[in-house]
Amino acid sequence: MHGHDKVIEILQAEGVDNLFTYMSEDNMSMMSEIAEGDADIRLYKSRHEQGAIAMSDGYARATDSFGVSLVGRGPAIAQAGTAMVTARKKGSNVLVMVPEPMGSAAYDIKAFDQEGYLTSTIGDVISVRSPEALVPKVREAIRRVKIGDGPLALQIAWDVLDGQLPETEAERTVEARGAATGAPDARLDPAPERIEEAVDMYVESDAFTPPVILAGRGAVRADAKEAIYDLAERMSALLVTSLQAKDYFDDHPYYLGFTGKWGSDLANTHANESKLLVAIGASLNPYTIDKGHVFGDETEVIHVDSDPGVIGEHADIDLGIQGDAKRTVNRLIEALEEIGIDREGELWTDDLRERAATFDPMNDREFPERPDAMDPRELVRTLDEVLPADRQITIDAGHFARWVADGISAPPSKFHFTADFASIGLGLPIGLGTAVGTADEQSFVIAGDGGTMMSIQELETAVRHDVDVTVIVMDDSTLSSEYHTLVARGDEPEVSRIPSPSFKDVAEAFGADAHSATSIDDVRDLADVFATPPDGPRVVECTVNHHVRHRSKI
Repeated sequence: MHGHDKVIEILQAEGVDNLFTYMSEDNMSMMSEIAEGDADIRLYKSRHEQGAIAMSDGYARATDSFGVSLVGRGPAIAQAGTAMVTARKKGSNVLVMVPEPMGSAAYDIKAFDQEGYLTSTIGDVISVRSPEALVPKVREAIRRVKIGDGPLALQIAWDVLDGQLPETEAERTVEARGAATGAPDARLDPAPERIEEAVDMYVESDAFTPPVILAGRGAVRADAKEAIYDLAERMSALLVTSLQAKDYFDDHPYYLGFTGKWGSDLANTHANESKLLVAIGASLNPYTIDKGHVFGDETEVIHVDSDPGVIGEHADIDLGIQGDAKRTVNRLIEALEEIGIDREGELWTDDLRERAATFDPMNDREFPERPDAMDPRELVRTLDEVLPADRQITIDAGHFARWVADGISAPPSKFHFTADFASIGLGLPIGLGTAVGTADEQSFVIAGDGGTMMSIQELETAVRHDVDVTVIVMDDSTLSSEYHTLVARGDEPEVSRIPSPSFKDVAEAFGADAHSATSIDDVRDLADVFATPPDGPRVVECTVNHHVRHRSKI
């Protein structure tokens, strides 16, 4: 038995049924065995190594499982750095399998400090350099991603991967381990004295100004929503989120939107005016708090997170509480009950409820019009109306993404923001992985022209593998973040203008269904198209006006 045969056996025993990959000399034997052997694993063969890893990231984001990718050593893995850093910053449960040069090789033209590179990008590496280590280390890697300790790279020496295993190793039985065990208990109980301090801060805060609860991705992961609703009612608090938890409270009448540099003016204003803000499972990074501007001079901040290294890392806070989001919120409720505090809805006014229901975060400034091009604000509003209500949304990064964050609604579990590394170009491949993982729902990728051109080869991957996904390209033939920055500085902005090809023509050449729209009426005419699940990939090119600038700081 070859080493790769044992790896395949372990993957199949662990329930891996999709592998995102790009062929190389050192992984082709393993890919051939999967394609021709008995393994019930589907190979998604990308057009670029970065696409393969990004697809496994999207798959992990959209499912309760983990994503697995296989790419080659040296230049192959070197081309995938942006996707790996993005997965690390997101904390995606991704396992990247990559060979490394043979231990016996005197010279390998593809050799470089691969382990150092993997450590600096994906962050964690498990290396297999002997046949005896293969089974235990592959199992260890899968166990870790199954318990949420991803992403990580599994680096296997080429001569171990393709070499013959010793008889004792080849005969070792590989059984599915089922649910991962031994996971560290991340659902930490908060220290009672910290809960007491938090309650004291609330009691001593301004009784006439509503406190604000700011929830982040950690609150979503802890399933703390209903507990936060109970706490907000007892405290008469208003609700906001980080961008990563956008729309988590969209069914609550006093949800004001997400805060920060891109955030809603309504959410930012009330957070700034509050005398007490309780951040739950949010890192309070500079984007979420707009470099501190979200907090007012008199705002006291309580920061709750299960990771003590995050508490107060990016923001000045008044009290840090280490604890699981849901458990901590429940302990706060219990402590308030014990001292008889219940201000149910005292500061929830009908006027504020009406403002929350009708507030439009998109500005109404006027900009020069372009013939045959849409205002991106109107496009986003219209897409929110015509796209099916039950939808997966993946967005690339760029100026256009700010409009999408403002106007396209989806719960956090179905809204996949790919700019964790502030890079463009990953939206399409991450969105393809999302579509593979959620084949029973309609998946939409929304991207700009610049990011789409960076990864457009993966549209052919979607055609070849018959991935059901709709790609909406907001095309203004401009690198718009740079364009508006240059305008603001008084520099020449036309240098950022790059004419786009017809995405409709390109998509059709790849074999995808394709449409184009240059007006809101065109978009409305496509309502039936959007409502009908695609049979394979579909591309809708929407021409937008590059003059329109988002309200947020550039």
